[in-house]
Amino acid sequence: MQPVPSTHLVFALDHTGLVIPDLDSAVAFYVAAFGMTVVSRESDTDVSSSAIGLPGEKVRLRGAILQAGTVRLELHQYLTPVGTGVRRVCDTGFGHIAFAVHDIDDAYRFLINQGVTFNTEPQLISTGGLAGRRWVYGQDPWGNVIELGQNPSNESGPA
Repeated sequence: MQPVPSTHLVFALDHTGLVIPDLDSAVAFYVAAFGMTVVSRESDTDVSSSAIGLPGEKVRLRGAILQAGTVRLELHQYLTPVGTGVRRVCDTGFGHIAFAVHDIDDAYRFLINQGVTFNTEPQLISTGGLAGRRWVYGQDPWGNVIELGQNPSNESGPA
């Protein structure tokens, strides 16, 4: 793939969308667990089935935009059609949402009390380009995969 010439548009990631089964519960969870703020809410809305990639379906949903720092998370609850199941972290598509933390041990303990189920305790990467980084995977109350990441203290930037 060729690099995009500088004369083309520059793209910036705007938001990530997450489908959840109960909008109010998910908004409450992400606000309480991650300190996100609600930017906007979308009431029950009929959406073009072809435009959203569900041709022939009656599509009705509700949503909310949440923000943490400069990152936005869009939550959608599909009223119709309703999804068919939970995907695994290895399935094609978005694998997880990652949150940068300064103290992974404190965040880990806090999120357990908020309803996050973790696969393990925080792990340490000891070799390679990410050596010194600590991380842990878990699931929100609806099975969406969440990662916490803490970079080494001598490294700046998001986890």
